This record gives sequence, structure tokens and C-alpha cells, in this order.
Amino acid sequence: MKQTHTPTLMTATGLVRHYTMGQNVVRAIDGVDVHIARGEFVMVVGSSGSGKSTLLHLLGCLDTPDDGNYVIDGKTVSALADGPLSSLRNKHIGFVFQQFNLLNDLTVQENIALPLVYSAVDRTTRLARARKYAELMGLGDRLHHRPSELSGGEAQRVAIARALVTDPDIILADEPTGNLDSSTSRDIMDILHGLHDKGYTIVMVTHDTACAEEGTRKIVFKDGKIITDVKTAKKMTRSKGVAQATSKPSDAVERHGMPPLDLLRIGFREGLLTHKTQTALTMLGIVIAVAGVIAMSSFSLGSKKKQANQVRALGANLVKIIDNRLEGEKLSKARIAGSRGLSLSDLDLLKDTVPGVKRSAAVREIKMNIAGKSLDINPRILGVAGDYLQANHIEIDKGRFFDAYDDEHCARVAVLGHTVAEAFGEDCIGQSIVLGGTPYTIIGATASRQIDLKGLEATGVQDPNLDLLIPLSVMLARTKFIDMRSEIDEIHLQLETEELLYDAGTAIRRVLAVEHGGEEDFSLVVPLDLLKQKQQAQRLLDVLTICISSIALIVGGIGIMNIMLASVTERIREIGIRRAAGATKSDIKYQFLSESVLISVMGGIIGIIVAFVVVAVVCAAISLPFVVSPFAILLSVLAATITGLGFGLYPAMQAAEKNPVEALRHE
Repeated sequence: MKQTHTPTLMTATGLVRHYTMGQNVVRAIDGVDVHIARGEFVMVVGSSGSGKSTLLHLLGCLDTPDDGNYVIDGKTVSALADGPLSSLRNKHIGFVFQQFNLLNDLTVQENIALPLVYSAVDRTTRLARARKYAELMGLGDRLHHRPSELSGGEAQRVAIARALVTDPDIILADEPTGNLDSSTSRDIMDILHGLHDKGYTIVMVTHDTACAEEGTRKIVFKDGKIITDVKTAKKMTRSKGVAQATSKPSDAVERHGMPPLDLLRIGFREGLLTHKTQTALTMLGIVIAVAGVIAMSSFSLGSKKKQANQVRALGANLVKIIDNRLEGEKLSKARIAGSRGLSLSDLDLLKDTVPGVKRSAAVREIKMNIAGKSLDINPRILGVAGDYLQANHIEIDKGRFFDAYDDEHCARVAVLGHTVAEAFGEDCIGQSIVLGGTPYTIIGATASRQIDLKGLEATGVQDPNLDLLIPLSVMLARTKFIDMRSEIDEIHLQLETEELLYDAGTAIRRVLAVEHGGEEDFSLVVPLDLLKQKQQAQRLLDVLTICISSIALIVGGIGIMNIMLASVTERIREIGIRRAAGATKSDIKYQFLSESVLISVMGGIIGIIVAFVVVAVVCAAISLPFVVSPFAILLSVLAATITGLGFGLYPAMQAAEKNPVEALRHE
């Protein structure tokens, strides 16, 4: 087939690119017209600062002109947004730099595959293609080496393989032999000529006068202008696009962007592993904050659960009516109003009128001297009647409890609490104890009740292990009392279920208000309700914990911002390399953002592990139930993630806005 004309690949007219340096304006490109056809091998020469590298950056879409028009493969570059422009650079242009511009943390294979990351090619496919081009460059045995382990010639071969991996239309080479010895330079030129013979269009900037004569054209620059543009002896090749009709690889996809897994992989390897010490110190704030929230939440929940379990064991459905033990003028006023204080008749009336009463008991406490036995403890002496043991969930360990005969005949018998019984010894049953000068026979001892009274003060709970019980009938018949004192001190009503507590409380107040002449000389104690009030008060501590943890998160977030800003500064050249490979501003932004989020999430996960260990150890040491709130864990991880996003966004945006050309020049 006869070719009638050579199609133009790139057309630039009136290109202008000026730089301001202090008070001076550098006219790097000053009104340049250039046309490059498919299949050409164009050599661009000129003295340093003449504008040849700037032209290459403009042709490669790494820089934007101040004026003029540039069309590549039918697309007007000035009309393209960053995404399409980066895609154009990724799929149609391959760069080869004098400084090689390889990423030190990546292997040879990964460096070659870098442009395919931004073509959304899956990892397996892109590594396979990278291997293919590495072998084409004679690097098949160096795939897993780092750039620091390569010679200059090998590094430049990697750069050429990277430029070829997307099968571009044009290769832009910026002094590719400038840092190489003459022998290696010749090898690189042979590779470039071989690529030209295969149909690649090449534009090469060079200082080498011999190399300048090896292209199909030689363009000479001076002071930002083209002074000569002549054809040389080398013939143009039949370009890929015309002669071979070569299509893009079958694995190429139209969409553009970095796959999420690659974002995470890059974030982990280059954001965490590359700066291990800084990352660990930055994570510390997040770890402390997350561990603090979870641990304090667990301790609070464990404490609440322990208290609730103890109250339920003692009787969460138990209502206590306690005499206020009025004195002086208040006592006289109540008696004049018709109140006799708490009495056994009140107990009988309440059993008949309060809904859901399952068991009931009456209690009176008295101070009496204990003789006949030297004790290191000071037991409470209680006169009890009714279902006292069952209502208070107390069991008999030895002997027996009072029976109807004891009540009817006012038998002088006693039942000891577990701790009191231990003070008397194993054979306490049958022994005598003298209370207020009257001997009582010990007939039983209660089983031990494991109660931690700390935190239960507001519920009115006291340790039953320290009680000494006698029949209420005996106490009322054989002891003297102060005039006008109430007959009993407490009435215990055990309800069928906890759900009846509210209705029972209302009924008790209504009945006793009538019986006591409107005098409220009693208190209603519902242990479960009082416990809830106490636990609500503990929320202040929870809020304080959250505030402290929030401060720790903010400090950790500031640390993340600091390390990410430092990371951006340290990795400016990497940003330029990735942009040259086809990364968009969004790709760069999301890459750095993923690193900050990974630091936060990893810190959150470590914080969770630390919290679990601390909570497990502390709870075992102080006999606290091990309770971990899933909500606290979710909230902590979410807060850590938001911290990473919030404090990592600014550094990520700073990285995304770096000028690719300036980034590539950064040392």
C-alpha cells in the first residue's frame, strides 16, 4: 500500500513558557512552532538553559504553556482537565530521564510496571508485562533487585522498559546517555534505534553532538527559540500507528485511576514501612486514645455489671421501707399527727394492698453488749420476722433458722452471719452468747455472701455476713425502747418481678401516707433504682474519659499531619515520577491520604489489642467482669479513621498540587 503522506502526531504552534525567578523573567520557550510526525526520531540540541528540556516537558504534558496551542494525536491539550491529560500521558507517552527517576523502594519489576498501576491494570497482569519488557531489555535476572543494586546502564534500561510498558505512541528521552560512560551510552542508543526501527516515535534531548546526528531530524534551540530544524541522514520508519496498525494491549482499559488495593499497598509499604520510627511514634497517640476509650469504657461497664449483679443477687426486686428515726420535735409532731412510725400492722397492710408482693419481712436493729465471747468484729444485732432469709437471698450453712415455735414462745435463740460464725469457731452451733445480759443459744449460721460493698453504698446494702439475728418477737418482748420509737426499723417486700417496682412504690407511698397521718416519716429504698442513679452519675467519668481520649486523638492527628507533611517534602521527586507515569492529582492525593488513614487504622487496631490486654489483666486482678463494648470499639476505630482523614487531607492536597516538572528536578 503506498503511503501518500506522513501523519502528524504532535503539533505545537506559538508555544510560550516563561518562568519568574526573583526580579527576572526567564523565557524558557518563547514562541515555538514544532511538528512531529509519526515514525520520526527527532534530536533536540542546544546549550544549557536554551529551552530544550522545557520543550520536552511541554510535549510530554508534564508542564502547561503560558500561551500557544498544542495538539497530540488529534486532542487539544489545553482543553483537557487533569484526569484526561494524565490518561493521555499514561497511555501515549513514555518518558526516559537522564537521572533514571526510579523509585528506590520498588523492585525492577515494580518500577517497570508503575505506569500500568495508573491504567487500572490488575497486579498479576502488569507484573507479567513488566517481566516481558524487562527480559526485552536484558534484565530478566534482575527483576527483584532494587535500583541501588543496579549499574547506571541497567538503571537506564529499567527506565526504558518502564517507558515502553504501556506501548506508547511516542518516547520522550531527556538526555538518556548524559550520566553514562561511552560504552553504556552506545548500548542505550542502540536500544533506542532498535525501538525506532520497530515503529516508535522518539524525541530525544541531547548534548552529545555525535548522537545529535543519528536522528531523522535535528532541532537546535537557543534562548527559547528554534534556530534550525533540519533533516538528517537517518530515514523515518513506518510508524506503529500507520504501518503496523498496532493496537493497545488487550489488558489495557479505558478507565483511569489507581485500584484501591494498590493504594493500600503503596500506603503500607511507603507510608508505614519506609518510616518505621516516625510511623510508630505517630501511631502512639492514636494507640493511647483508642486504648483509653475502650479500656475506660470496659472498666465502667464492668463496674456497672458487677454492681448490678450484686444487687440482683441481693434482690433487685426488693423494696425496703425504712423508718426515718425521727427525734425531738420532729418525732413529737409526727406522733401528734397520728403516725406511730413503722409497725407490724403496716407490714400486714402492705402485704394485702401492694400488688405482686411475693415475700415480706420485718427488721429491727438494737445496740446491745455482747458478752461470753471476745470478738474482733462488731456485728449488727437484728430482730427479724417473716421471710427475711428468702427475701434477702440468704441461705443457712449450719443448723437451722427460726421457726414458728421460736416466734410464738419468744425463744432466746440466735443465728450468726458467716463472718460472725467463723469468729466463734467450727463448733458454734449450741454455744451460748450473752446479749444485753441475756443468754441466747446459737442454732444456725448463714452461708457466706461474696459482696463487694464498694460502689453499693447508695443502695442501702450492708454485709449480711456481719449480722447476728434473733427473733423479732424476742426483741420486742425482752428489751426496752425509747418512748415513741417506731416498733420496727425496716419492712422488706420482695416483688414477683422487677417490672412491678414502680407500681409497688406508688402503692406503698399511698397506703403509708394514709396510715401515718400524712407524715412522711419513712424512706422508700429500691436498690436497683438507686444503683441506676449512681451509674448515671458515673457517666460524668465516661464523658471525661472521652474528652481526654479526644485530646489524645487530636494530638495523634497533629502528629499524623506533621509526619505526612515531612513525608511529602521527602518524596517530592517520587511525586514527579508518578505524575510522569500517568498519575493524576487525585491519585497522588488519595495515595498520601491512604497512608495517613492506614497509620490511624493500624494505630486503632493496635489500640484495641492493647486495650483488650490491659482490661483482661486489670479485671482479673481486681475481680471485675470482663466487658467490652462493641460500640466503643466501633466508635474508636471510626474516630481514628476520621482523624487520619481529617489531619491527612491537607498534606495529601499539598502533595497533589506539586508541579511535576519542579518535582522531578527536586534533589
